Amino acid sequence: MGYGASGISYSPFYARIALLWAIKGGIVAYTHIRGGGEKGEEWHLGGYKKTKPNSWKDFISCIEYVHKKGYSTPEKTAIWGSSAGGIVMGRTMTERPDLVKVVIMNVGLLNTIRLEESPNGANGTKEFGTIKNKDEFGYLYEMDSYHHIKKGVKYPATLITGGYNDPRVPVWMPTKFAAKLMANNVSNNPILLKVDFNGGHGIDNTKKKTQENIADIFAFALWQLGHPDYQPKENPDK
Repeated sequence: MGYGASGISYSPFYARIALLWAIKGGIVAYTHIRGGGEKGEEWHLGGYKKTKPNSWKDFISCIEYVHKKGYSTPEKTAIWGSSAGGIVMGRTMTERPDLVKVVIMNVGLLNTIRLEESPNGANGTKEFGTIKNKDEFGYLYEMDSYHHIKKGVKYPATLITGGYNDPRVPVWMPTKFAAKLMANNVSNNPILLKVDFNGGHGIDNTKKKTQENIADIFAFALWQLGHPDYQPKENPDK
């Protein structure tokens, strides 16, 4: 799991999602990457505008550490980020597509150059930059996952979600990312796009809707990671 933006911290909490994953035999790691606030404002500014690449560099280092210590391998690793955490997920998979098997991008900010075209765009410039400033345009380009997809690359299995009524990350952003990824990916890994036509950014979801979304994400990840209980079965009636 990774976020790394706006000085927001992964503070200790009763993580029911983590427990659900652990019940299936998995391990969950919450990363304290730069851009977040786990170590104060200096830590936040270490992944802010010009220094934003530190966010996904830290995240990549965390994954490499998990592999080095024997907790997982690339074929057994899934990464998950939401909203601004989509920057970290997108740039991790475009920088190191070999490092993980599954990527979950939940209402992810995947096209930062176009951020100002969204209802929340003016607010986002405070954290990420504005295209009206030459230097900051460069920062936004560097963190723009859409523009770093390359043709002919074997990308991980990816589940991309969007909310049709999302005012923070407009639905066209994850959708255009998914389209380009599908067009350029040469692996056999599935690239799936799920759009909730009644949903938004997920903050105001009902408990039932939240649980359904988590179920979809877990089912996809466990399927692709090879969990025996989540593999397709032949229909005995055929």
